[in-house]
Amino acid sequence: MDLRKEYGHWEADLVLGKRASGYRNVLTLTERKTKVGFAAFVNSKSPHEINSKLKEMIKHYNLIVKSITIDNGLEFEKIKILAKWLEITIYRAEPYASFQRGSNENWNGLIRREFKKGYNFNLITELDLLEVVNKINNM
Repeated sequence: MDLRKEYGHWEADLVLGKRASGYRNVLTLTERKTKVGFAAFVNSKSPHEINSKLKEMIKHYNLIVKSITIDNGLEFEKIKILAKWLEITIYRAEPYASFQRGSNENWNGLIRREFKKGYNFNLITELDLLEVVNKINNM
């Protein structure tokens, strides 16, 4: 997996929006070999919502998923439930080792070029987010 020769190994993370209750965040999912990514809005950092949205993204885009690498954020504390449903392996990056999810960190940085830290994601539509995703995937 570290050599990025096989398709189906993904990295997931959350791009935080404005830090106040009621504001959306963006969940990102990036494939390690192709560096293709997907993004979707989530209304909270709740593990249940994160699992539901990941499942929805995987089904909607008909993704082949063999593994997902995540950070140690509380939003991913129930991901083993999703892993069991998908019959995949979950890898957790070590603390302060964002390079272990380098594709996703780079992808999130490209999103941040469009929407700076603290951006209120309530100000954009799903279509706006999709346009940015398509722009990144076609770079």
